Amino acid sequence: MIDYSYDKAIRFFKNMPHFTPPVDGGAKKDFFSLDAELMLLEKLDRPQDKLKYVHIAGTNGKGSTCTYLANILNEASVVTGAFTSPFLYRYNEMFRVNGIDISDEDFAEVFSQVKPAYDELASEGIFVSEYEFLTVMAFIYFIKMGCELVLLEVSMGGRMDTTNVIPAPLVSVITPISYDHMTILGNTLTEIATEKAGIIKSGTTVVSAVQEREVEQVLRKVCKSFEDMEITYYKDDSCTEIEFVEKINEIVPIEFVQSSKVITRDIHGQRFMTADGKEYFTTMLGTYQIDNAALAIAAARTLFALGYPISEEAIAEGIANTKWFGRFTLLSDNPPVIIDGGHNRQGATVLRQSLEEYFPGKKITFVLGILADKEVDIILDTLLPIADKCYTVAVPNPRTMPPEKLAEMIRARGVDAVVLGADMTLDGIKEKADVVCIAGSLYLISQISNESKA
Repeated sequence: MIDYSYDKAIRFFKNMPHFTPPVDGGAKKDFFSLDAELMLLEKLDRPQDKLKYVHIAGTNGKGSTCTYLANILNEASVVTGAFTSPFLYRYNEMFRVNGIDISDEDFAEVFSQVKPAYDELASEGIFVSEYEFLTVMAFIYFIKMGCELVLLEVSMGGRMDTTNVIPAPLVSVITPISYDHMTILGNTLTEIATEKAGIIKSGTTVVSAVQEREVEQVLRKVCKSFEDMEITYYKDDSCTEIEFVEKINEIVPIEFVQSSKVITRDIHGQRFMTADGKEYFTTMLGTYQIDNAALAIAAARTLFALGYPISEEAIAEGIANTKWFGRFTLLSDNPPVIIDGGHNRQGATVLRQSLEEYFPGKKITFVLGILADKEVDIILDTLLPIADKCYTVAVPNPRTMPPEKLAEMIRARGVDAVVLGADMTLDGIKEKADVVCIAGSLYLISQISNESKA
């Protein structure tokens, strides 16, 4: 086996296509199937079957909910792996055990274990995508680290997501579902919810945020679909002789977690009460964060019922100690500078609600960068009514909307917009603003935050 260096591994991923299949006339892989990933896992002795999971899907709030739950489990001394995406600065952020990123050495070691099997498939014209490769690495790394539980955050959708190659998770968590990635997931809430509900499997328990009625109907229907399902078992791999037929009669249980009640809220944190009357405190800002916390709490209690040693003290400490950069984060004050990764219609809606809640009556100076394949019109129509002025920037991603075009769209809505040039810094923007909000894309966060620290 070749031992690859960390730098060689990173160069390999940076040269892989991100959203398109490999350019190869002989490629046998359907880019939107999991066949190639499953073949890679077979070559590596199916590492995904050797772990226990919480699987997290939804449109917004996945990262925050995952981080809340990871911190609760850390307080409970449960060795917990978390595979999340996208990363802000380095690939290492995607692989965490008890809140610590994978080391460069471990990254290179795990990559070196997977690469030979990848090469074998590639020689047959079967290509594994970037995120499939990374997901397989995650399974192997979490086994190496002795994880008692793994939190898997869905990257896109659910049914065909790279993480959906696992056996039934202990808990399937569904955060609020809204419109996003419509060219892939569908144009209606029913279609999108159906794709995201594809992570639900017989033998799991579903914990969901309160959903739109259309989405709730889909989730309930999928959970009930396992009733009276028949599974046929064969005596041998030739599949010519039936041994017996098993009928599954258990509906997958689902709990919809009710919204929490705010007790106190300011720019330093918020105290809230869950539907069962228990009080918690989080330093995470944003009106939506207390509901993300409540969802994590419900998942933790489900895990407790399954035997994990999670006390109420661990839950409270885990919630209080959670930080998740880029989710309505106060970057600085005087004036307040908020940075938020909201990048779809639901994200824009909750961002506006939070800005109006924390800064009532204030006009906001926005620094906006948005990917061209997002619902740019809807995002702008949501945010601009509270805008004083906008600065537009390019997102560090090939899919970015040109800042000049974004500025034109903003001006057409009656708001002053300026393309942010090299001569204008964040400090210069702050001098003329009451409140600054940097938003529009998760990919924008690392660039802006690095510049602000320079």
